[in-house]
Amino acid sequence: MSDKIQIIRNFKEIYMNNIKKYSDYNDSLYQINNFNSWKENLIQRSIVIRTMFKENQDIIDQIDEILTEGLDDDTAYEFLLVIKEFKDKEIHDASIMIKIINYLIAFYEPKEKYEILIYLYTLGALEEMEFFLRMDNDSVDINPLLKYQKILALKSKYQELNEINSRRDIFIAYYNLIGPLADLNANVRKDIIKYYEEVTNFYNSDLVQSIDKDNEIIKEEMHLINDVFITSFSYFIDSDYSTEQKYFKIVNSLLETEEVDDDQKKLIELAYKYSYGEYDVNEMIAKLTYFFNLYLGDGIKYEGTDENLNRFCNLFDIAGIILELLRTSVMDPEIKYSYLKKVGFTLLDYIKSVPYKDFTSYFDDVSSSLYKSLLPFCENLDQKVSLLNLLVLRRQPITYIHSIMVKKITVIIANEMLEYDRNMFKQLIDLGYDTDEKIINYLGNAALFHDIGKCLTVGVINLQNRKLTDEEFKYIKMHPSKSKLLLGDDPAFDSYYDVMLGHHRTYDGKGGYPLDFDILSSKYKIAIDLIAIADSIDAATDILGRNYTTGKNFYTLLEELKEYKGTRYNPEIIDFISSDEKLKKDLDNVTGRDRASVYYDVYKEIIK
Repeated sequence: MSDKIQIIRNFKEIYMNNIKKYSDYNDSLYQINNFNSWKENLIQRSIVIRTMFKENQDIIDQIDEILTEGLDDDTAYEFLLVIKEFKDKEIHDASIMIKIINYLIAFYEPKEKYEILIYLYTLGALEEMEFFLRMDNDSVDINPLLKYQKILALKSKYQELNEINSRRDIFIAYYNLIGPLADLNANVRKDIIKYYEEVTNFYNSDLVQSIDKDNEIIKEEMHLINDVFITSFSYFIDSDYSTEQKYFKIVNSLLETEEVDDDQKKLIELAYKYSYGEYDVNEMIAKLTYFFNLYLGDGIKYEGTDENLNRFCNLFDIAGIILELLRTSVMDPEIKYSYLKKVGFTLLDYIKSVPYKDFTSYFDDVSSSLYKSLLPFCENLDQKVSLLNLLVLRRQPITYIHSIMVKKITVIIANEMLEYDRNMFKQLIDLGYDTDEKIINYLGNAALFHDIGKCLTVGVINLQNRKLTDEEFKYIKMHPSKSKLLLGDDPAFDSYYDVMLGHHRTYDGKGGYPLDFDILSSKYKIAIDLIAIADSIDAATDILGRNYTTGKNFYTLLEELKEYKGTRYNPEIIDFISSDEKLKKDLDNVTGRDRASVYYDVYKEIIK
């Protein structure tokens, strides 16, 4: 066996074992008995995961070297075995998978290994879609589209594809172009009808029918394609009249011939008839009332069974159709508002009933979109804050803990600054925060919200078992700009947007990101400066949650902060911290010995 083959096999074994170990240690944090034993477990977890981090990175570096040197038949085959096993074991480290897949594609394309290539195109596109899944719509680049187009270009080879999975993957490509990828990219979305007509003609062609006329696997894929096309109606209700007519003409024919789920069929028929004016607003309200009472009226609670989860998935799809019908209707705004709120919060109650250990990626995605859609229905800022805390808490415990820590650090420093000289916050006082309580409340909320944009980049933020790739770091740097996208320019957060956008800009305005945010002209610059310092203090001293850093004690870090005062950090705040012995001691305690108790409280909250 060659050294390269051994390294590839070592990589598979080490990486898979470490991912399981990582998962087991994370799960152990949800088994709370008492603080002392839990803290010991947290510390042990940190030590083990740091070792894993280095071990993973060392073997990844060796894999990178093999890939860049070039593949041969043996190493390519070995990498194929790796990605197949990763897929079978549902290991989705997109950056690692995509890199290996792209090298394999480049190796096999000149050899015209069609079945291998279709497998690689399919898996590569799925991994790329997963990478972008939690970004905002339309942020997906063209790579998945190009891979699906390469699959479609091999339709003429259908007869040469001996593996049924390879033939099925052609239909899976169409399914994703009509459904999931269309959801993620507007350029794909505009071609839904074109792709549907293509796949229908292809399925009915002599080429396919001569081979797979009675094949139940291919029949089922075509059924799924019909289903996802039918449920794409929301893209066409607001489109030009001719496109809308064309879509609903196809759908109307499908509803007569296709075995559509009865619940969805009734709702699609409602959308179709409402769009064509067969129902007036009063009939629309009456029918939506019926559907709500039928499917969501009694609510639904998590029971820990697959049947229960499937029922929720069906209800979520149905609720999505109801919400879309409500959104596009011209009914009275108050009636529309009451139904949107009723449907949305009924779904939220279910999600809140699912224990964190069972919170799959599906619920992760559902919760993000649902919380975002529910923000406009919260009646005041306190309700919105509670909803946002739930969003971060359920999706990203480490980000939530970081935000809590940044808030604690910010408030500790701000209280000392107010006691020393309130004029240090003159900028905020002039904006109407004219009492100490108002200043502290504002700064506390601003610290809590500063990283909210990470909820749209969760897939890459929480990788702590290896170094981030350049691509991942590029998307992480987008999280300040994602804040407004998540919050929808909600005016309730107007006073916080500058902190969200500016906390990674440097004090002097010459560095950091995003570069298009002018920190020097911000009315809230003192808040940005303070929270940027608090952010750095927590990040650099965290040895329990951030497994990619060795961590520093507060006093060592303070010396580094002093080196960058006037450029990266506000010199007045750094000097103030440096001159206040009590403040330094308090900051050393909260970032050191008291840190575990913050983690403990958050995990208790998650479990509750």
